[in-house]
Amino acid sequence: MRKSSKISVEQVAGPFDLGEGPHWDDEKKILYFTDLHERKFVALDPATKDFTDTYLKNGAVGVAVPVAGKKNTFVGVSGTDLVELQWDPLTRNPEPEIKVLSTVDVDRPHNRFNDGKVDPAGRFWAGTMSEKDGLITDNQGALYRFEKNGTPVKVLDNVTISNGLCWSNDNQTFYYIDSPTFEVVAYDYDIDTGDISNKRVVFNLKEYNIPGIPDGMTIDNDGHLWVAVCDGSRILEIDPESKKLLRTVTMPASRITSVVFGGPNYDILYVTSARHGLSTADLEKQPAAGYVFAIHGLGAVGTKSLNAKM
Repeated sequence: MRKSSKISVEQVAGPFDLGEGPHWDDEKKILYFTDLHERKFVALDPATKDFTDTYLKNGAVGVAVPVAGKKNTFVGVSGTDLVELQWDPLTRNPEPEIKVLSTVDVDRPHNRFNDGKVDPAGRFWAGTMSEKDGLITDNQGALYRFEKNGTPVKVLDNVTISNGLCWSNDNQTFYYIDSPTFEVVAYDYDIDTGDISNKRVVFNLKEYNIPGIPDGMTIDNDGHLWVAVCDGSRILEIDPESKKLLRTVTMPASRITSVVFGGPNYDILYVTSARHGLSTADLEKQPAAGYVFAIHGLGAVGTKSLNAKM
């Protein structure tokens, strides 16, 4: 286990209602993330703590990422739409140019996209869930990957809350979280086709008596998984090979939603959180709820956020 004597948790920006989908832009040194229910896509400069945002009218915004080779072009999910977005992240724009590439789950009116990420081949992946008036229906969502033209391919069905996608550094394994299962699972991954197979569990929060549910996830250069725990006030460092919990980082907010490595050396762990659904009493106890955090001194180095090839 790595030792670090000076871990610090910095509040960078906020509060936001429900921060999600963090993505580090190595070229611009910007952290992108979404404010899901507010339908906002945010660009944050951690050096100055200034941020701008844009608005996606199609619905809740789970994640958006830059498109490789196209200036100020992003692909993301809003409601049940896969969209292409034109936006200069240096400026605030409440009415950006949005093009719908495809729509999923048309027969399920309460579904929306949640988490998503780009795979090692440049394909954009995102999963859905069913939510009405804050209540979630089991097994109504799915996980999709998208072809370069935006055509959806259903990878998994009967998903409840699609979360926590990442791929191993050798491009052989896909890691995934369906939050209410309390599990992190692995699949064999074929980079050429995008197909997955051979599901197995690599970690179960219940076996370690960890409160909360697993949410967003990223991976470091050592192949360790970093998992945000919503309603658990913590982040877990997990070795998927040994299936062991290596480290727990306690956070000053209960609803930790997602994580990504960034910074010039990829040694800062950026963390999103939520205040959505918390009571006035809860917020008094955790004034940092909804903030974006930067964790320094972990001694871990992460992998680059990948841009989509569309």
